[in-house]
Amino acid sequence: MTATDWVGSLVLFFLMMIIGLELTPADFRRVASAPRAVLAGTLGQLVLLPLMTWAVVVATALPPVLAAGAFLVAGAPGAGMSNIMVALGRANLALSVTLTAVASVLSVVTLPLIAAVGVQGFLHDAVDIEIPVAGLVQQLVLVLLAPIGLGMVLRARSPEFAAHYSKQLQRLLFLTFLIFIAMSIAFSDERAVDVEALRGGLLAAALWTVAAGAIGWGLAALLRLPHGDRFTFMIEFGARNMAVATMVALTGLGRLDLTLFSVAYVIVGYPMIGLVTLLRRRVTKP
Repeated sequence: MTATDWVGSLVLFFLMMIIGLELTPADFRRVASAPRAVLAGTLGQLVLLPLMTWAVVVATALPPVLAAGAFLVAGAPGAGMSNIMVALGRANLALSVTLTAVASVLSVVTLPLIAAVGVQGFLHDAVDIEIPVAGLVQQLVLVLLAPIGLGMVLRARSPEFAAHYSKQLQRLLFLTFLIFIAMSIAFSDERAVDVEALRGGLLAAALWTVAAGAIGWGLAALLRLPHGDRFTFMIEFGARNMAVATMVALTGLGRLDLTLFSVAYVIVGYPMIGLVTLLRRRVTKP
């Protein structure tokens, strides 16, 4: 890992710990008492996102390498970034964390299948995709479970601290979130890829982000979930784990060019989702 990777990981750990301060075991019990949201959200990501991805890459006539990379993005689980955005948007944080954790566990099986559809369908390569299981487990523990668990423990042991510094920590979360987005864009490895091909993928990445969010919102609306849960679905469907998609492209397939769509998504997708999150935050009361 480079110094930038270490800084990014520490920042993300800190952000997720702040999120843990907002959660209690009762929040997860409420989610468990109505499991249809978790089931529908999980199945929707596994089935609807790949179908939508196929439609987007065909409609935008993406080059094969970008099209195949788009399926890596679609197959990647939700990111810790989705939990941060849900927290900032004052939506259902426990549902967001649960959906992210479930998708991360299932991705060991589902990601190779979805990625193979893209690679074989657009590159016409018969591939045996190796999933970096150790990396996935490390991400799940170090970026999700450990920091959120630490934050929940701190809240349980010192509820007065969480209550007293809640507003300050929310402001810090907001500021650090903006810095993290800026870092993601600034340090996306654009120089290591075909810049011309990358530019061609920006529009498709923007369209993909809008369509993914719309599918998430629409599915939650069909289930007649509350407005906050609909926003949570929208973010969970739209915010993908680019670290996982990149790991699969580089270690599982040995193809740097398959990260092109991921880079395009980081440049346009994260800022778009971030903007929607900030707009919701402005109109939603604490």
